[in-house]
This record gives sequence, structure tokens and C-alpha cells, in this order.
Amino acid sequence: MRKIIASLLGPLLLSACASLSGSSPALPWDAQVVRGQLANGLEYRLLREASQVGRIDVRLTVKAGSVDETDDQVGVAHLVEHLNFYSQGPESRTVRQQMEQWGWVQGLHYNAVTNYDRTQYLLSPAAGAKQTEQALQALAILMFAANYSAADLERERPIVVEEWRGGLGVAQRMNQQRTASQRIGSRYPAHRTIGNEAAIRAATVEQLKAYQQRWYVPGNMVLSIVGDIDPQALPGLIQQWLGQAPSQALATRDQRELPLDPRLKIVQLQDSQSGGNQVALLFRLHEATSRANTQAGLRERLIDRLTLSALLTQLRQQPRVPGVRSLTVQKSQIGEYSSVLGLAAGVEGDAHPQALRQLLTEIERLRRHGFQPSDLSREQQAIRGIARRMLDQPSPRTFEQWVNDLNDATLQNRPLLPKAEIARLHLAELDGITLAEFNQRFKRWSDSPDQVLQLSAPGLTPLTLPTVDQVQALRLEIANSSLDAPATASAAPLVDTTPPPLPVALAPGRVLERQGFAAQQVEHWQLSNGDRLVWLKRNGKQEQQVLLAESSAGFMALGSLGWRNQMAAQLASQSAPPGWSEPQLQRWRKEQRVSLSLDQQAQRLQLKLSTLPSATPAEPAPNLEGLLQAYRLSQGPLQIDRQDFDKTRADMLGRLARARDNVREQQDQTLRQLQYREDHWQTPTPEQLHTLQTTQLEADWQRLRRAPVTYYLMADVDAQRLQPLVENQLASIPRGPALSTQRVRQAPGQRQRELHIGLEPRALLQAASYSEQTWTPEDAARVAVLRELARSALKQQLRGEASGVYRLNFDSELNPQNQRIESQLSFSSDPARVEELWGLARRTLANLPDSIDVASVAKARKQLQTQEALRRTDPETQLHRLVLSERQWGDPRYLSQQHDLPQAIHSAALKPLAKRLFNPQNLVQLRLLPAPAIEDGAR
Repeated sequence: MRKIIASLLGPLLLSACASLSGSSPALPWDAQVVRGQLANGLEYRLLREASQVGRIDVRLTVKAGSVDETDDQVGVAHLVEHLNFYSQGPESRTVRQQMEQWGWVQGLHYNAVTNYDRTQYLLSPAAGAKQTEQALQALAILMFAANYSAADLERERPIVVEEWRGGLGVAQRMNQQRTASQRIGSRYPAHRTIGNEAAIRAATVEQLKAYQQRWYVPGNMVLSIVGDIDPQALPGLIQQWLGQAPSQALATRDQRELPLDPRLKIVQLQDSQSGGNQVALLFRLHEATSRANTQAGLRERLIDRLTLSALLTQLRQQPRVPGVRSLTVQKSQIGEYSSVLGLAAGVEGDAHPQALRQLLTEIERLRRHGFQPSDLSREQQAIRGIARRMLDQPSPRTFEQWVNDLNDATLQNRPLLPKAEIARLHLAELDGITLAEFNQRFKRWSDSPDQVLQLSAPGLTPLTLPTVDQVQALRLEIANSSLDAPATASAAPLVDTTPPPLPVALAPGRVLERQGFAAQQVEHWQLSNGDRLVWLKRNGKQEQQVLLAESSAGFMALGSLGWRNQMAAQLASQSAPPGWSEPQLQRWRKEQRVSLSLDQQAQRLQLKLSTLPSATPAEPAPNLEGLLQAYRLSQGPLQIDRQDFDKTRADMLGRLARARDNVREQQDQTLRQLQYREDHWQTPTPEQLHTLQTTQLEADWQRLRRAPVTYYLMADVDAQRLQPLVENQLASIPRGPALSTQRVRQAPGQRQRELHIGLEPRALLQAASYSEQTWTPEDAARVAVLRELARSALKQQLRGEASGVYRLNFDSELNPQNQRIESQLSFSSDPARVEELWGLARRTLANLPDSIDVASVAKARKQLQTQEALRRTDPETQLHRLVLSERQWGDPRYLSQQHDLPQAIHSAALKPLAKRLFNPQNLVQLRLLPAPAIEDGAR
């Protein structure tokens, strides 16, 4: 399914992919793409993109997925994807074994994915273009060998069951409900890509091969290769490996379309763990003309997108009745010509009747009065601006953009157009679109009699559905009422966004001391207000300048509540100074070309400000003064916006209302109690939130922001220019005492707990351990290497050998703040096997030192050398390492020591750390198990 989300319609309006034929001229392919078709029907698209020397991306798309299964083949499309890796070529090894012998790692160099309507095999050879022929050889086996056995199926079946089990949860349940209602009457709801447990366990190898024989045919495949290749030399190799399979007639694809049902359906979408609260009306229709790969088809899509964007704007401009939080729209494409238009109202509390009334009213209002000429002009102007910029400021596609755009062309069955041609084609059609066409498009959409009304409420909140007769009676009432024309932007009061004069800085401070570190191109400045500046004398990417302001104002600061500290910092970061409005502040930052973001952790608060890169040479250079002024503005008095406050408080109250039914909340709380022996996080009560005032949060913020700051400035600027700016904008900010924060670290010892509250038939195991270890860059790099080795070993044992898990995560880092190696392991499995798999995981980690050999160390060192060559030239990495160095030693020595990191990777240093990676002496474990009723039902 492809969604056009109206709130993100900017660049999407000029899609790079423009599948039906017509009398109108066909859209042209980008000439850089070499296209061809083998005699057996297989298509190929080849593109030379050598900006990343030696790299290639190979994708083979089979235009078949789970919706193409027959009724007795549920889950088979996905099983075929898995079993194809057991197929064998002329040699006795499976294709997976062969790829691993070539040095390929699953997930990194080869992968596959199945969807409703496609299956893709993705290859990124370890040796790049040198292994192009091996990639084609592997694809030939994957596509056409189909010589996996029933024994192979039995080996892989538990893995797929665990993949199904791992995907269970509230997101899956709600998505299943949405799919069932949106695509009601079609094959989609009964053919989820993963299938279901019963189908996976019952599938036979004969069913898999029958599906593969029907759909894995050359004429149903598209091969795309992007990278450092010679497109003229490759067709012969493609013919050699993929041209031998015989051609075959394709089966019909009617099952991909929505069978239209000319009536209103009313459905309830609800789950005990979901917070959704909405009323949505869906219009289902067929739109073949908008999918044609012709100039006329492009024009139809342009009208669609203009109308959709104007519709979203119109909905946002309408005054909302009490109980309606938002109005929005979204359009989805399904199959070759089916579409679904959805208009939705966000609901507050139990105001679903009011939301339904407003939704139907706005639809009728727009049908009656239509869009205005100004609406069409505004949307045309927006697209015209994008197109002009594409022509005036052409930029070539990057490697990643070529891969994505070529892949989208395959998935959407459309040609890939040159960027300039996209702009020219849209400009050629834009002015010819009339207001009548504009209005007729919305009427055509909303004329569709095939409609679905969806209602949802948070958790298990009681929800009364209207009947079809009640909805139709309400529609009739609204149709017979008088309705004003839609509110327009011009009708709304004009908001002055002109920024007021900048608040004057207090008396300038002074730079008291300067200390230079010439080898690292760093200086330390001590400021008279107690703040400290660490200056890295270089610019960032695209000549950006960056200011990090770091203080002890973490949310666990003593003397105040953690949740209030978080709320105060978040709201303050988006609030304006007294006498300013938020739009004025945003406009001022935009004019200064400065962005600001906030990151508050338990022990520290960090504000990051960056100058925006210049898109063209005509744009001004980075504005260092504006950067520092923007920070000073954030540190003065402010007024928290009442609407932002009310929305944040309402969201928190909503989460509290669902907390007693929320398994995740109980799980997280229990894990915190296990790790820290008590849950330091204080959840607000409804009473605390109801009585909370903005003035209290403003006072909280003033206390937080007065904590002394260490600035990390990355800027290539003359010191004589910098010093007065720092003294005026930074040293003038009054500071108070440093804040003490509650240090939260895992407590020593072993603890374990089980929670029998899960809503799915699975066990989720979470474990955390630590070992005391002083932070050094060398040991941090070693722990990172060991993490990857451990992760690979765990997947090999628990998934590859035991076939017991699908999703497994292992993470480990040398935490410089806690001076500890901190490790976490999590996996989901069959509840009956969780103890067995936990024991295997512990043995695997305990045996990790014995698995470190010369070959693994050499490979890790080589990978680190490659990574470090990039990191040493990356400004963001260098700034991050400067911060780490200053926190640890109070000087920038890490910037000099980083050159020796690859030499730190050797067995003598890795093996002792490997023994400390997962410490059984300081280990907590939480098992989330199915609730008794769920477990009994599973049996």
C-alpha cells in the first residue's frame, strides 16, 4: 500500500516516479538508466553511480506477495522467501552457505522482505562490484532452483513461528483491525504477510513450491543494480545467470483490488493497550486514470495532489467544536487502481458524536461551497516554487537517492524521470488545471457510496457505535441545514509575526582566562559568570557552526520532581520571551538561520544550536552572532504557551488513565525496580496534573537554566571577533549554583522476577548486567567490537542452532558517566523454551573469550580502520569526542589519541574485557510471560 499523507505533501507533489497505457504520450525514463528485458520476460534496470567507489546495490523484485496466495496458502509467500535460502546450485552447499563463504553477512550483505504485493531480495556484496557475478549467481539460485526440502522447511519453521510471535503486540493488533476495515471484502485481511501460527505450522513444502512455480517466473521479476558498474557489460552476465529460466504466462491479479461495496460499514477499532481516540470516514474507489504512465496520468495525479493538499489546509482552518482535537486527511493507494480517502477527527474524551457531526459537516460544507480561486492559486504556487527550484538549483541524485528512486519506480510500476523533466512536466500542466476540475475531484471522491466509518477510543473505554440509519439521518439533517462557506486563511485574524526588538543583554561579562591546545586546535575560555567555553576551531558539515550548552540540570535534579523538570524543559524550549509570540520567535530564528534542540537526560541538560547550511552561494554565511543570541534568548525569562501546556497535560492525563491496563508500563516499572532496587521515577498523579500551573513550570525552568554551563563551540572564526560576542551574549547570562542530581545506577547483586500479564502467547526476557571499568577511548572501542562479536554469536546459537528466537538484541557499552561496562540482552520466544534459551545465551556469552581468534580480531581491526578513517574527518564525531574527552579529563587529548584506536584491537586486550561483558554477579532478569488465560488459550 502506498500512502499520500497530506501533511507531508511538500516535495512529494513532484514525485520522481510518474500502470496503465493510454493515448497520451508515455512518460520518459531517465536516460542514465539502462533498461532491458531478457527473452524470458525478466526486466532489468542498470545505473552507473560511482561516487562510492566499488559499491553496488542489487535488488530483485518478484511482483508477488501474500495477497497472491490461494485460500489454502496463508503465510506461504513469506515461507518461500525464507526457504529459498536453503536452495542449492550445482554445488552441495545452500545459497546461504555459499554467500557466507564469500564473506557475506545476513542483514548486512544479503536480506529479503515480503509484503502484500511483492517479495524483494536485497544484495550488497561485501567486496562490492568485484562480486557482481556472485550476486547474479546467488539470485539465480534464489529465484529458480526451488530445491529446498521438507527437512529444510522443518528446520526453518520454528524461526518463522518466532518471527510471527515477535511481531505480536498492540501495534499488530490495531493494524490488523485497520486493515480488516479499510480493505473489507478483499483478500488482504485474511492474508497477512506473516500468516498465522496455525498456517505456518501446517504449511507443506508442496504448497510452497506450487506458489513459487506460479509467481516466481521471469516475466514477473525486475532486477535493479546501482553502483560502480559498467551497464553496457552487464546484460551478458544477466542473460548467463537469469536468462536460462523459461518464460511462463502470468496469472491474473484481480485479487489485488478492492471489491467495491456501495454501502456504509461501521466498525470499532479498539485495544486495551491502544491510546487511539478518533472518528474516521473512509471513501473507497477505483482510479485507473490516476495511475497511467502517461502525460495525462501525470495530470490526473497532479489534480489529486493539489486537491488533497487544499483539503488538508481547509480542514485545518475550520474552527473546531469542543471535543474535537484535530481534523486531517490521508489517501492510500492499493493494488493497481484502488484508492482509499480517509478524513479523520481526533477526539478528546468521549466526544465521538460531536466529532462525527463536525466531520460530516465539513465534508458537506466543502461539497456545497467548493474551493475558492485563492485555494487553487495557493496550491499551484507551492508546486510552481518547488519546480522552479528544481530547475534553478539542480542537484544530482546521491547513491542512496538513486537506489531509493529506482526501487520506488519498480514498486509503483512507473518510470523514473530526470529531475528537470519532472519539474518541466508539472509546470506544463499546472496552469491548465481549472477550479472546476479542482472541485470536481473532491466531489468524485466523496460521491463514492463505498464508505467505512471507523471509531476508536483509548484502552477499554466504553464506546457506543452509531447505526447506519443514525449516520444517514445526521447526514440528511446537515444537508438540509444552512452552512457558511469554509473559513479561509484570509478570514482568520492576521497574526503579526514580525519579531520585536531583541531584548537587550545584561552588562557584558568577561573572558577571565584562556588556555590553548594547539595540537588539537582547541581553546578553553573561563567566563566571569562561572561558565566555561571549549572552542574547537573548525566548522561542521556544509560550513555549519554548532554550539552545545551542557549543564547539570538533568531531570533527576534534587529539590524538584523529575516529571516536572522534564515538562518544564520541553515546554520552555519551544516558548518565547515576554512580549514575543511563538510565531515571532520561530520567524526570528529562521531569519537568523539558526535551529535549536533540547536533550535532557537524568544527570545533564544539553541545548544544541546550529547555523543552517547555505543551499546556494547567494545565501549568507553562517551567522555566529545569531547563534549566540538565540542561546541567550532561551536563557532569559519566558512565558510557556498555554495551548502547548494544555495539550501536554492532556496527553499525560490520557496516559495515566490507561496505565492500569498498560502492560508496557508495568513491565518498565518492574524492570526499573529490579535494576535500581527502587523506582526512582515519580509518576504524577491526576490531582498533581490538574492543579499544575504554567507559573510553576516557569519557575522550575528558571531554576534549571541558572545552573552553570560548559559550552562546546565548533566554529572557524577569528578569536578577536569571537571574544566580544562571547562576552556580550554568553558571559552576560547570570548563573547560580550547580545542581545536584540523583545518581541512578544499577544496584549490585542478582535479582529476577516474572510477570504473568502478557497479552500474547510469548515470553519476553530482558536482562541487564554491569562490570566496573574506567572509561578510556581504547576500552570503549574494544567493548564496541566485543558487542558485535557477542551479538553475532548469540544469533548463531539461539536462532541458527536452537531455532528458538527471531528477534534478539544485545547491546553493550563502556558508559563514561557511570564508569561501567553496561550490557542488556533481550529476546522473545515460546514460553516453554525461555529457560532453555536463557541458559544457552548465558553459556554463549561466558564462552565469548574462547571464540576470539586471530581471524576475528584481524577482521574487527580492519573494519575499525575503515570506520575510523571516516570518523576522523566527520565534524560531528570530532565534536562528540571532544565532549567525551573534556568530561573525562578536562582537556582535549582524545582528539590526538584517536589515531591509535585500531591498534588497540588485539586478543590480549579483548579477552579480559570479554569476561566482563556480561557479569553474572551483577545481573537482573525480567520475564514477561502470558497471562494465565492467554497461556491456556494458546494450549
